[in-house]
This record gives sequence, C-alpha cells and structure tokens, in this order.
Amino acid sequence: MALLAVPIVGYAMAYVVIGAPMYPPNLATSFSARPWGIYPHALFGSLALGLGLLQFNRWLLLRHRAVHRALGTAYVVSAALVGLAGLYMSLYSFGGVITHLGFGALAVLLLWTTARAYLAARARAIAEHRRWMLVSYALIFAAVMLRIELPLLVMAFGDFTPAYQVVAWLCWVPNLLWAAWYARRTAGAPLPAVERLRVV
Repeated sequence: MALLAVPIVGYAMAYVVIGAPMYPPNLATSFSARPWGIYPHALFGSLALGLGLLQFNRWLLLRHRAVHRALGTAYVVSAALVGLAGLYMSLYSFGGVITHLGFGALAVLLLWTTARAYLAARARAIAEHRRWMLVSYALIFAAVMLRIELPLLVMAFGDFTPAYQVVAWLCWVPNLLWAAWYARRTAGAPLPAVERLRVV
C-alpha cells in the first residue's frame, strides 16, 4: 500500500508546488479556472493520504499513542478539507453529470465516514473508530486508484471522456465495498492493547 500511496503523495504535492504544468491537458482549463479548489484539494489530499498511511503502523499505535492521536487529528482535518474541496470541484468536473455525481458522492462519503470515525474516537469506542477510519482511508485511497485506472481506461476506450466518467466511480466504489467487507469480517477481532488507548 505504501509503494502505491507514497508516489501519489509526491505527485499531488507537485500540483501545489509546480501548479499548472502538472495539470492533465483535458482538465487544465477547469483546474486553472478554480485554483482555490484544486490547490486545497491537492494539498490536503496528499496530507490525508500520507498521514492515513502512518496510522496503519501498529508500533506507532501501541508505543507512541500521543503521536498516533496527533496524526489522527491532522488526518481528520485534512480529510475534511479535501472532502469539502472535492465536493466543490465535483460540481465543475470534466465529463458532465456522471462525473459530478461520482466525485460528489465520494466527497460526501469521505466527510461522513471521517466524522463518524472522529466521533467514535471521542466516545472511546475504539473498535467502531477503527472500522470507520478504515473506510475513510479506503475512500482517500481513491486518489491512488484513479491514477492507476485512468490510463488503462483511456487505452481501453480510446477516448478520455468515457474513461474519466467510469473512473469517477471505479476509483472508489470497489475500495468502499472492500473496506466495508473487511471491517465487518474483522469486527469481532480482539484489540486487547488498543482497547486501553486514551483517544481523547
């Protein structure tokens, strides 16, 4: 997972540092017209992708709980901001109503699942917090899947437009289904050390 996520963190940060030369040709007009949308989306998306990855480190979770909580708070803030920026950008996404709805649904679900994870942490419901955070990060991981799937879809369709319309859903729906299945499958797994964490 890290091998896939880390390069995309760097790629997204290049949007912030380099700007317009990084934009895909088909999306450059929309991105350039809305820098207040694309820059926060790229910045906080890269932060959420990187911070969320660190939260899977069991050693960090068990031995450095204060660091885990601080990184988790930063993740929640970053995920919330990228969700809001993504919701705004979805209204202007290339490809019409199909992509508006696809990316818009992704943004709404990201905001909802991250909020549920945060509230569970505040309530010290550790198992529930874990499940919701897993789903939240699966949605953040859409950034990685989009970059993998889009070139393949362009080759398959021979056209960017239908490829982008499909990837607006394909980049996150399988992630969501897998995370929901995995969270349910491991719902009864013991968390002896984690259950004693102070999360507030």
